Amino acid sequence: MTLLAPLKHITTLKLSKFSLTSIFTSVISSREPRPLPTPIVNEPAPQPPTPSEVLQEIGSQLRQLRQQRQLSIEDLSARTRIQPRLLQAIEEGHLEMLPEPVYVKGLVKRYSESLGLNGIAVSAQVPHWEPEAATFEPTTKLQMTGFNPTIRLNPWQIYLGYTLAIICLSALTSVLLDRAVKPRAIDPSNLTPAPQTGIAAIQPLNSQPSPKLADVKIGISIQSPTWAQIGIDGTTKFTGNLQPGMQLSWIATKQVTINTNNAGGLLVSRDGKPLAPLGKVGQKLSTTIKLIK
Repeated sequence: MTLLAPLKHITTLKLSKFSLTSIFTSVISSREPRPLPTPIVNEPAPQPPTPSEVLQEIGSQLRQLRQQRQLSIEDLSARTRIQPRLLQAIEEGHLEMLPEPVYVKGLVKRYSESLGLNGIAVSAQVPHWEPEAATFEPTTKLQMTGFNPTIRLNPWQIYLGYTLAIICLSALTSVLLDRAVKPRAIDPSNLTPAPQTGIAAIQPLNSQPSPKLADVKIGISIQSPTWAQIGIDGTTKFTGNLQPGMQLSWIATKQVTINTNNAGGLLVSRDGKPLAPLGKVGQKLSTTIKLIK
């Protein structure tokens, strides 16, 4: 007992340094699972901007520059001859309100040049899109079953429609002209026979056949500068200045009327035979030459 007393004292001393709570805590902590490593999550790659967003960015910059120049949409429309609704659609990036991309590039080019920018460089940034790429839905879109309000016609369809319309119109015009010009058929049963007098048709004693009008070639040679107005059978054929050496000719049947400020500058011939001089040089004259005697 004497030998074990010191050992018992040492054991009691060592156990006093460790409480039951600390021992229990160390045991529990040793049994707790270790935290798992945080998994690495791959972030999705950024999506490229849509054509509407690209055009909206270009239009926003153009709108800011326009406002800095203190220009309204109407002022810019007068400069570029582009409709205000198209200018506003470009600034807001509304693809469904714009024509094909190739035409939009031209509109953006004119818009930019009107503000002093390099139109070719700005229009080159306009993206290409298909009609289905439009993301803007107008509030006034028609909601009708079986009706598509966004109908686009290709240029060849428009050309074919115009061609068919012209052909139909030409055919209709031809039919109407044929009906108007074609003489009506005469029904012999509706004709009333002339009364039989037994005497051949007798012409009145005083009646004479009207003389047949013959064509006469009228020639006018210019001898000196003059102004003249020449009429053939009541119709004015020439009015203006004439120079020496000029030759004029017409076919007349009734009369020739000449008004001039230099009667001596004109030499008139009938069927190649010269007539008497009309007057002196520098003389104003108005005369009518009768061709029927």
